[in-house]
Amino acid sequence: MSYDSRSYRPRQEGNRYRGSGGGRYNNGGDDRRGYRNNNRAPSPTKDDEVEDIEVRLKSLIIKIGDKISPELQVNLNKMKNILDNDYSKYPETVQDTLKACISDIPAKAPVYGILIGLLNLSNHESVGKLMYTFNQLFKETIESSNWFKLKQILRFYGELVNANVILPSAYILILNNLLAVLNEPKALRDRVDCIVYIILSTLPWSMKELNERESDGLAQVISKIDIYMQTRGDVPPLRILQHYRSGDTRFEEKDPLVHLWYLIQDLFSKGGNVPLLPKPFRWFDDELKSALQHDIPQFVLPPHNDNVKYFGPQRILKVLVDDSGKALTAVPDHDGLDYFILNDVIADTIQVFESNRKECAKYLLGIAHSFESGFINTAITTQENGTEEDVMEEDTTGWNLSDLLLEAIFSQMLKLPTPPFRLVFYSCILTELCRTELSSFPMSLGRIVKALFNRMQDLDAECVSRLWCWFSHHLSNFGFQWDWKSWDHTLTLDQMHPQVCFIRETLEKEIRLSYYERIKTTIPEEFAPLFPAVAPGPDFEFKDPSHPLHLQAKLVIDSLRAKKSVEEVREILNNFKAEQAKLGLDETAQLGAVRQLFVQCLLLVGSKSFSHVLNVVERYLEVMRYVNSTPEGRLHTVQIVSSFWKNNTQFLGILLDKLLNYRVIDPTSVISWTFEPEQLENAGRAYPWEILKNTLNKVVSRVVQVRLKLESYQELHAENEAKRQSTGLTEMAQAEAQQELDTLRIVDNSLTTVTREQKEVFMVIYQKFANTLQELLITCTARAQDPNTHWTYWWVFGWYTEMLRLYQKECSGFLVTLETLVFTPNIDTRITSVFEDVKTMNEEETLPV
Repeated sequence: MSYDSRSYRPRQEGNRYRGSGGGRYNNGGDDRRGYRNNNRAPSPTKDDEVEDIEVRLKSLIIKIGDKISPELQVNLNKMKNILDNDYSKYPETVQDTLKACISDIPAKAPVYGILIGLLNLSNHESVGKLMYTFNQLFKETIESSNWFKLKQILRFYGELVNANVILPSAYILILNNLLAVLNEPKALRDRVDCIVYIILSTLPWSMKELNERESDGLAQVISKIDIYMQTRGDVPPLRILQHYRSGDTRFEEKDPLVHLWYLIQDLFSKGGNVPLLPKPFRWFDDELKSALQHDIPQFVLPPHNDNVKYFGPQRILKVLVDDSGKALTAVPDHDGLDYFILNDVIADTIQVFESNRKECAKYLLGIAHSFESGFINTAITTQENGTEEDVMEEDTTGWNLSDLLLEAIFSQMLKLPTPPFRLVFYSCILTELCRTELSSFPMSLGRIVKALFNRMQDLDAECVSRLWCWFSHHLSNFGFQWDWKSWDHTLTLDQMHPQVCFIRETLEKEIRLSYYERIKTTIPEEFAPLFPAVAPGPDFEFKDPSHPLHLQAKLVIDSLRAKKSVEEVREILNNFKAEQAKLGLDETAQLGAVRQLFVQCLLLVGSKSFSHVLNVVERYLEVMRYVNSTPEGRLHTVQIVSSFWKNNTQFLGILLDKLLNYRVIDPTSVISWTFEPEQLENAGRAYPWEILKNTLNKVVSRVVQVRLKLESYQELHAENEAKRQSTGLTEMAQAEAQQELDTLRIVDNSLTTVTREQKEVFMVIYQKFANTLQELLITCTARAQDPNTHWTYWWVFGWYTEMLRLYQKECSGFLVTLETLVFTPNIDTRITSVFEDVKTMNEEETLPV
């Protein structure tokens, strides 16, 4: 990229920055064409010109160093001249843009470091002002405990050491100030790990310079970390947080921080040089030697805050490996420093641009140009404005960027217990990358999908679920086209095998994103057994005219459609109940028959759309609650709804969700339904577990809402109390205070109630899981079958693991009760081992160093 081609002219060359497409206005030109001058567009004002200049200046700062190449050396000097000339005119624009660049474009830290270094040679005063701005940002970042941004700034400061803008001793002082966390009494391990990770992850960018110019200080930092790491020890990921269940050594997951520490130790012993990292400062070594340095202010780490989130190195999902577990040639060694650095920059880029998928894809693809040539294959084809434009770079050897990006993205998407972002984000970014990078990304994605598909029985059940949710959405963006025949070997497998379930659930979710007939035409005929036999729709029990209750159902349906009053409908149902009594049915059976008739008819009347069913439920909510006044009745209603919408599980999930909101059914009834034998036959289906998870989320959400409400009232009461103390207590003020206390007591009681209900719900569900799994293990033992090949057990155990780890915080207050009443010694250790891991998870969150 040459800045001459961007038509950027300094102020002294003209009165504004204009290129050939800048839109000049020709005096008199319109007259020669027969147009009057007063019809021309108005000339730009001075403010417009300034804004135009600032936009162009900002654009140049952002785009500098988009590609590490020899041409960059020339462009850096030109950019330095531009800043040298215009910083004093537009200081805020330059400062704000550079602050954004150093914290939001992690791969280009070396470029901005040397740019500041060159500017420092010619304009030490301006860089002093910039450094003041950077230091203020640094200080604010630390004060707000924004650890992610601190990592980006620390990487940039390391590059300032390389560019001789700050002294190595000053940088070492920063690291020592950060390592003061080691001396904090009872510091959380997560907090210390976070600080150590930030230091270790940024050291490779400047370690060689630090080692050459401040070796003693660097050795001191390494020694401090070494003492901590020896004390900390190896903390391998818990089994319930690993992607693969089989324990295959090819996919063994290590303690990521310990692994990073080993890599940094090895790098330190070899002098600190990382060939992968670009070193543009080497172009200007002779000039930089004469530079004057700037100071970095001292700081103190803020104390721990429960609202602060700490983070560490990303655990990777090894996909591109051979039979021996070694990385394929398309990617670096998974255990090497190069892979860590690339994966770290990719993860940081995703974090920064999560809110804009197009920018995210752009910067992810630009990572290939941000490192030394010869390491990453940069031959790509991009698509701009709907047309293909081949951009074949000179470097066609090295690692495949698409494969690197995909492993990093899937590592995040399948992270347990929860991914950093919503699943739909990863779907959108993968779609954008496929559309932007045409030459290799779709092919790489196909390889990744097939590799994961082949290992599906080894994956965690939640990972399989996320994959089919993502895959169906991804195919919907590309005409639902896929090479299904390459998976035809699955047609002979058990219907509950994870690979078979993956295909079936993908197809069902595709139907939700399109329509039945459309998806049916996209699959080969041999896959018909995995496709729903009928289109989504209701299954009304009394539709057959020969059914004994057909006329009674017609009467109820007509009354509902006529919007008769609740009393009139109740009278019809009472008459029907009386008829059932004459047949000799007891009270329970009579109510069951009434419930069956009414709920089926109500569902049919509301079956046209969500709004229809909500309207009819709200209109006859009193009747619904009447026929669902007992736990048995509520469970029966869930069964009726499930039977009615068995061919449309999406509608089933939504309707049960609404009935929970209306308190027609309760969480316990949904849990009981989930563990019925009929539903366990569908353990490999998505919908029972999605409904169960949604039910638990509602229970948890209620507690959160009431707790927030209580905290809000407590804050308001405290504020009002302070005001009353300052103004004096009048009779009215005392009455107001008493009213507030009464409200607080009511909300506090409500919180106690919903918390108790939450505990009861989780006790019930974990008891159900434990009993069901115990019975399945007994069955496996009787058949001499490996439980890992008993697919019903495989799925139930997978969802049991998911529910425990996902809601471990909510259950942290009654783990002892769970251990006493549910996970007793007579429960198989394969079941209780998951609970033990959850206890460890809970302990690690508050574990001191």
